[in-house]
Amino acid sequence: MGKPEILCLGEALIDMVPPELGTSIIERGELRIAAGGAPANVAVGLARLGSPVGFIGKVGADFFGQHLKNLLAKNGVDVTFLLSEKRANTCLAFVTWNERNDAEYLFYRNPSADTLLEPSDIDSEYLTNAKVLQFGSLLLATEPSASATYHALELASKAGVLLSYDINLRLSVWADEATARKAVVQPLAYANIVKLNRAELTFITGETDLEAGCKKLWREQFKLVIVTLDKDGCYYQTKTAQGYVPAFVAEVVDTVGTGDGFLAGMLDQLWRGNFNFEDAKLIEKACRQAAAVGSIVVGRSGGIPAMPTRQEVDQYLESHPAK
Repeated sequence: MGKPEILCLGEALIDMVPPELGTSIIERGELRIAAGGAPANVAVGLARLGSPVGFIGKVGADFFGQHLKNLLAKNGVDVTFLLSEKRANTCLAFVTWNERNDAEYLFYRNPSADTLLEPSDIDSEYLTNAKVLQFGSLLLATEPSASATYHALELASKAGVLLSYDINLRLSVWADEATARKAVVQPLAYANIVKLNRAELTFITGETDLEAGCKKLWREQFKLVIVTLDKDGCYYQTKTAQGYVPAFVAEVVDTVGTGDGFLAGMLDQLWRGNFNFEDAKLIEKACRQAAAVGSIVVGRSGGIPAMPTRQEVDQYLESHPAK
């Protein structure tokens, strides 16, 4: 596919989930494994849509790590810099659903291989030849992975690489909310594209109103902010435009990875439009494709296994024309 133009930095891990959506580990005591990790989900989502994508991170030198490397490579993700770490195992994320039917995560990473990514593991040439670096907040909770992330952000920023930040807040990996809030806000100083959900926007800004929250969140170097609104679609804001794009009606099978699929759909379309953020039609088209991918993913089980192909997304959009 040629050199990767979109790079995903962060965790590739194994999700341990109950066999049915909405069931509790406490009640069922049964689990199945699914390859996951938000940046890995996004990477495979992008690759299946036809974007040239690579992954930067670490997995354990164990059978879970080998499975993840094989799976990403099989799906067309460049894994040259998905490194194997002998000092720790691949991260496991146990997922259960609470009484509100919200997913809750318990991470086994004391440490896990992904948290041992070091600044020296970041290849400058590989990074600065890309157009976009996609990253999240999970690696910011530990060292040396936080330092590695900021090293990558510095290199990318100086080279003019667009920085796409998925807040992906997981409070369980932080000591307390105040620590988490301070840490997840810091990368906003680098980001050009920010994707977050309504709860994350309120957590960061204290605002419940979308437009007021985005105004408070906005930084000078931002080009696009996307707030996902679940079944209500999404809200977007650029320097010159803002608006809402509705979601598609979808039957919910498994919510894990839905936001990652959404992000993959958005970045793929932006890449195809050469990241022209002044083109309002491109932004709406990107949001619409993102919504399509999200609706397909939510109707399937697992994170990585649920990501649709280019053909599936094109067919979905053809059969669900814009009103």
